[in-house]
Amino acid sequence: MPQTTVSSSIKEISDTLTDLLDHTLSTGISVFQVLSRSGSDINSKITPLIKSLPLPKMESCCKIPPPCWMPKQLGGVSSHVCPGGTATLRVRITNCGLGTLSITAEADQGATVSPESIQLAPMQRGYLTLSFALPSSTTDGQTTEISVWIRGCKTYYVRWTVTSTNRGCSCCHEIDIEDCPDLVHHWYDHFYYVRGCQNQGQVIGR
Repeated sequence: MPQTTVSSSIKEISDTLTDLLDHTLSTGISVFQVLSRSGSDINSKITPLIKSLPLPKMESCCKIPPPCWMPKQLGGVSSHVCPGGTATLRVRITNCGLGTLSITAEADQGATVSPESIQLAPMQRGYLTLSFALPSSTTDGQTTEISVWIRGCKTYYVRWTVTSTNRGCSCCHEIDIEDCPDLVHHWYDHFYYVRGCQNQGQVIGR
């Protein structure tokens, strides 16, 4: 490409950017002049405008997340089952670490776990199945909340709600867990201190 053509292209780009900045500055000055002549408070007009813009919300850089050794909340699972039916929660868990893991699960309210534990080699995937049978005498709308704990490299917690309904049936839900070790030393790690519950003397930690 000839030198004169390259120089012309650069000059055109430069002129375009200069014009754009001039128009932006002129527009801003005009807005302030109009608001000033109206005798109104500029902030009262600009602040609502800024708040209405779809700007991304940034969290504080100093926000400290929960410690890595606390149980991971996986949310809630809701099952609707007719009386005499069985609700099933299937847990698919992957060992994404480099060591062999023993995975266990437990639940209250009479829910059963099969198998009670599994061994997972590195990068291996396995399944645990939890079942809860509703008595045939269960009334419509009756709800049972089951606490499910899954322990591997980390500890996970699930709230499983089973509701009796005449229009329900036996059902199965599945949750997926990537059980990975935390290999990063975070800047906020030194803020944590394992404390017991004030009135129980219970210590929660690794």
